[in-house]
Amino acid sequence: MKKLSIAPIKRKSENTISLINIVFLMLIFFLIAGQLAPPLDKTVDLIDSKDADPLPPPNALVAREDGSLHFRGSPTTIEAFLQEAASLEAVEEDVQSAQAGFPVKLIADRDLAATALIGLVGELQAAGAGKVTVVTMRTQ
Repeated sequence: MKKLSIAPIKRKSENTISLINIVFLMLIFFLIAGQLAPPLDKTVDLIDSKDADPLPPPNALVAREDGSLHFRGSPTTIEAFLQEAASLEAVEEDVQSAQAGFPVKLIADRDLAATALIGLVGELQAAGAGKVTVVTMRTQ
């Protein structure tokens, strides 16, 4: 009796081994890269600030309940604020970003009317301010 030879079945090669190797190498790379950052001094205990009052942004425009505007503690107008803030922005960054409209942080009193706040934001943008961000307090 004659036996027929059966051709061996060709299996597709699996790429999972190479994928596992790549993921493993990436893991090793990120473990080493994370160690390159200088560690904190082990003898220093950091200050706990959970009871500290949050500070407002230093270059923010403050709108009080009566609608008056204050910048760094002194009364101001929108035009005067934008001129002073633009000069501060030009010192801190390049002059082109200051002329193109810089972001404004606005701290508004919670008792300021919403229509007055919206009007103030519109006046700021019309006067040349860039993005206006209203600073709020997180409820606890």
